[in-house]
Amino acid sequence: MSTPLTPLHPDANEQLDINSINELNDDDINDLDLNPDLDNLTDTTSNNNTESINPSPSPLQTTPIKTTTTTSKRPLTFTEDDEIFDDVDDFKPRINIGSPFSSNVSLPIHQQQQNATPSHNNGIVPKSKPKPRRLSMSQQSRFIMYCDNELMQIQRKFVQSQGLNSENGYESLVPLLKDLKTLVDFIWYSIDNSNPHTDYLLKTPRSNEYIPSSPEDNNNNSAKISTYFGQTSYLIKIADDLLDYIEKFKISNDDQVVKIFKFLFILDKIFIRLLNGQIPGGHKMNLTDAVRLCGIAERTRMKLPIFFESQNIHGYHYEVSKIYEETLDKCGN
Repeated sequence: MSTPLTPLHPDANEQLDINSINELNDDDINDLDLNPDLDNLTDTTSNNNTESINPSPSPLQTTPIKTTTTTSKRPLTFTEDDEIFDDVDDFKPRINIGSPFSSNVSLPIHQQQQNATPSHNNGIVPKSKPKPRRLSMSQQSRFIMYCDNELMQIQRKFVQSQGLNSENGYESLVPLLKDLKTLVDFIWYSIDNSNPHTDYLLKTPRSNEYIPSSPEDNNNNSAKISTYFGQTSYLIKIADDLLDYIEKFKISNDDQVVKIFKFLFILDKIFIRLLNGQIPGGHKMNLTDAVRLCGIAERTRMKLPIFFESQNIHGYHYEVSKIYEETLDKCGN
């Protein structure tokens, strides 16, 4: 069997006809010059530098002057813009976080210290906590039907407010936030019945400063009752839809901004307790819900300042830094 022949390769310049090469005209050369004024600028600068370095010799001067030529770079011009500096007042708290959702008045002291122990409460004896109560199967079914119906009604009124039927829809963002807040209160009360309002969560310490229950509570059978049966899915859905609702409304006053931040702070307090298992029974959020929640928190924290800027709302840097702060810290760990 014979081997195939090696193909012949052309010699150097065999396929190049030197006699048929065309020279570039002046227009082509000018097109290749990316900075035609550079030579003129260099010549002008060189002449100026030469004249300044080599002055005309005086009649009494006999020694020759050494000629040097330097080329200086084009000076850069800077303009000072005062708007690039942030106002220090924008980084100070502008919202009373300890006040309820619909008020700027701080919460009562006895309600703030309801869940504290006497050692952390300056000797004040707290009120007794109600025993956790798990809903029965029929009550859970009614709970699910009620939450589904309320979410559907809120979404229906939101769609109507966008032009389909403005009379039956939301006039502004505040009524929508109040309906969502009422539903969140109801869902959280089914998990922790120690307080019917989630406003008191705003006065609780951070998760890393959370005061654990006493040994007496751990030995109590009521502490082992789990009140969780999947309420996290509704809370995550509300947090996911919240940003879409906010972006469809025009923010015209500070009251709307305050309610947005307070609602987000309440959700943050709820989610960190679900992530840490700081609820009756100690049930923790599963990994699937935690990953989904982390994405929602990051998206809200990133897009909400952009939306505020489009609405000419400035400041609130401190409040923006607190959006899902504890939730993201837990997800990062």
